[in-house]
Amino acid sequence: MPIDISNLSDLIFREILKINPSIIAKYITIQDQVLYLILIPHVLLFLFLFAFSRGIVARVVGAHRGLQYLTGLVAYIYVIYAGWYGSLIPFFIGWLSIALILGLFLFFISIIWHPAAAASGGRLVGAIAKSAAQKVGKSREIEKLTKELEYVESQMRKYENKTDDASRTIYNQYEERRKALIDKIEELGG
Repeated sequence: MPIDISNLSDLIFREILKINPSIIAKYITIQDQVLYLILIPHVLLFLFLFAFSRGIVARVVGAHRGLQYLTGLVAYIYVIYAGWYGSLIPFFIGWLSIALILGLFLFFISIIWHPAAAASGGRLVGAIAKSAAQKVGKSREIEKLTKELEYVESQMRKYENKTDDASRTIYNQYEERRKALIDKIEELGG
């Protein structure tokens, strides 16, 4: 007795994988259905579940492979049984298209700019960014020190003509702070 393909595909796509009939109708031939409804989504689902199970188990109990496999298998069965698989198919197809476009882009970039050179280029960009950040940090520090210097000088003006010992002591402390601020600003290049 020959196997009826339509009943088998109906069993797999509608009953087991719970794929919406409107999505099944987009792919007329059995080859399209197998490719777009089983192979591509399963590859991407397995990649996701692999990363998911490794991440979860590694954070909870360490790198125990048996638990990683068990977690991935249980998550796979849950995705199928809960009916999520059928609703995720458009996402998987779209994600694969984006991944292929990105892969082609990176392939052509690697022809122009070899990946071995990318590391040195990355270090150069990092050094430039670090230098720029240091300059911005220095200019902010100089600005902060300049404001403090202005405050110290305004306080010094309050005490410069006073002759009592307490006022002279405060004036001398402000003068020492002023000298330290000027030295720090010159050290930073301001």
